[in-house]
Amino acid sequence: MSPFPTTLLLLSLATLLQAQETTPTSWRSTLYPENWQPPHKTTNTTPRDFATDTFLQDYSYAGYHMGERPLPQPDSAIFNAVTDFAADPSGTLDSTSAIQAAIDAASQNGGGIVFLPTGTYRLSLPADADTCLHIDASNIVLRGAGADRTYLFNTSTEMRNAEIIRIRPPDWGSWTTESSTPILLASDALGPTTTLQLNSTTGLAIGDWIVVHNPATNAFVEDLKMGAGSDGVSWLDQADSVRGPRILRQLTAVDSQTNTITIDIPTRWFLKIRDGARVYKTASHLAEVGLEHFSIGNARVPGSTWGESDYTDSANSAYHAHDSFAIEMRGVVNGWIQNISSYNPGNDNDVHLLSNGVKLEWSRNITLYRLNLQYAQYGGGGGNGYMIRLNSANECLIADSKVGNCRHGIVMWRMENSGNVVTRCYDHDSGIQIADTEPQLTAGRGSDHHGVFSHSNLFDNNRIERSYLEAAYRGDWGGNPDHGTTSSQTLFWNNEGSAYHPNANYIIHSEQFGHGYIIGTRGQAPDIRLDEKRPDSATRTTPIDFTEGIGQGDTLYPKSIYQDQLTRRLGIDALSPTLQADQTDDSLTLNWQATPSLPWKLEHSSNLQIWQPLDIPANDTQSQPHSDSPSFYRLNSSD
Repeated sequence: MSPFPTTLLLLSLATLLQAQETTPTSWRSTLYPENWQPPHKTTNTTPRDFATDTFLQDYSYAGYHMGERPLPQPDSAIFNAVTDFAADPSGTLDSTSAIQAAIDAASQNGGGIVFLPTGTYRLSLPADADTCLHIDASNIVLRGAGADRTYLFNTSTEMRNAEIIRIRPPDWGSWTTESSTPILLASDALGPTTTLQLNSTTGLAIGDWIVVHNPATNAFVEDLKMGAGSDGVSWLDQADSVRGPRILRQLTAVDSQTNTITIDIPTRWFLKIRDGARVYKTASHLAEVGLEHFSIGNARVPGSTWGESDYTDSANSAYHAHDSFAIEMRGVVNGWIQNISSYNPGNDNDVHLLSNGVKLEWSRNITLYRLNLQYAQYGGGGGNGYMIRLNSANECLIADSKVGNCRHGIVMWRMENSGNVVTRCYDHDSGIQIADTEPQLTAGRGSDHHGVFSHSNLFDNNRIERSYLEAAYRGDWGGNPDHGTTSSQTLFWNNEGSAYHPNANYIIHSEQFGHGYIIGTRGQAPDIRLDEKRPDSATRTTPIDFTEGIGQGDTLYPKSIYQDQLTRRLGIDALSPTLQADQTDDSLTLNWQATPSLPWKLEHSSNLQIWQPLDIPANDTQSQPHSDSPSFYRLNSSD
């Protein structure tokens, strides 16, 4: 008879998750005690202030449907690009028009799965187009047979400002578009909140999607200490380009008597009536759009001119690769990109992508899961060689992904970026471009908050090798506007360093406006940096960011703050239905993955009194995306 009856098993699991006890050797952050409550739910007499207070936000809303649902496996109508539309899986004939016809047919159907069976599909940029394939409707899934079975090979090398795959609604989905008259706030909201008081609620209803915006006035710029400084940088004459923070939210309650609204996810930065903080309805967006299970690569651009500024001259090779992307997802809510890799389609220098990998723009609650993006040919200035770029993204999740052999692995850019989570990813060998025949160093490196105040994001349990994570003042780099202050209230939690970058002796550099946080580092390269990136910038970023447990992440509890916060918010009922158990007479292994947010694996032996988290083997492809990705403990708690 088994020593682990199923009923007792589920009871023990519930007790385990709810107790969340630390082990005798573990430690907790002083900012995250056992009785921590999301700051937007606390009843403090003095509300939290983003600009001045030290506190940890609730980051658990990131990803597809706020982490509350697994990524879907739609069984809607299937449009087979080969059997139904004559795409060529042999890689001999160009299949661009055939695959696009399948996408268009699915769109006309109101949705469907565009299936690419095992094979290689040649793509090219149609005449007068700036994308090979485009999706402009909801409920479309472009699905391959697997990243090691379905390959998209773009033969076009004239890809300046173009994409291989673009997802975008017909009206472009920009949050700057005002489709209703803005309504001003009636009171300030200085810290995290889901309740806003307005001058009126006329025209607003439960379920509406709205943009909450604090314009970048001169006073706002001065609040961020980005007025004129001794380094010659100022946002005062660049306010139109700075724009001010925007978040996309859905209304869950409207009270016309008190003129208050309730939004589904807390705010991420202050809102002041002084600046004309307001809400408005915006452009339409797509929903339930996904890309999954294929690899993508590009024929390399010939030539040897790959310098930092060579993208500005059409005579240079870099000009033709500049600002190209493999995938752009724009104007999407509740979408996903999963199990997609870059690959070398036959280039003699191992190039996978001409410049950039994936870009998210004006999108919310997107999950990027098990991506493997590497080997950029060009990593020069002007925005090249980024594997994952979040331009204007709210509450997006990047999980179990691998980026490397590029200028920057993961980039956060602009004030519309907030609430994003990067977890369990492997960032390696940044500051590199493949160029012509031999890899070259680039002027930029690391995964960073690249400019213009991308705030309130989380980097949780990532592995860093010959790269680093950064949120530091960048001064006049970039231009239009100057990059300046790049972040505030961003948390680096329990990240692991395997090896330092050749040009750095740290794995995290944090020099944020107001307050930033590094809590727990571990591994053979655990050191951090807190000082200036650019001279004369400390006055803009004081005080020095909060740090705790540097080099002691192995005993930090919880191991993952993201998973812990999500468990607290969802509760055990959201997790137990997907439990799977492998049982023997003397041991029990539990596996479950309610969403990419919660991949856990636990082991219990009849001879032990505690549950043991398993260090997932590198070849366990069900738990990890890549053979050289790190292993991660899923949970650690007393029974």
